[in-house]
Amino acid sequence: MSLQITILKVLASHDRGRATLASLNRDIAILMASGAEWSARTRRLAARVAAIDIFGSGYVLRDAEGWQITEAGRKFLDALEAITQDNQPPVLIRRPSDVPEPSARPEGALIVIGHRFKSRIGRHRDAAPRNPRAI
Repeated sequence: MSLQITILKVLASHDRGRATLASLNRDIAILMASGAEWSARTRRLAARVAAIDIFGSGYVLRDAEGWQITEAGRKFLDALEAITQDNQPPVLIRRPSDVPEPSARPEGALIVIGHRFKSRIGRHRDAAPRNPRAI
């Protein structure tokens, strides 16, 4: 089933949603060899549907020139990818005990960072070079 999802994804990425069978096979081979991440992603997408028949459902048309994704196929793919863990930002759940109360926050103090280092760098640059043998 994840192969059919891959076919839909590849066809959707081509101009006008059309690809020759040779081009489709080459793109699928590249994706399948790209590592476990692609396989895991297509398995997660495929798990969201019970069964899929891309030809019987009218998502893909085939003819002598190759295969083409239909508008119904694009809508199906969009709906399938609408909300997945792949495209959602991580959600941080904070318990009330983790959030400090506004009155409990200490007043901020100004901290100057880097001031000391700027003057030290300037001093070393202006100082005469040391003779390592003299030490």
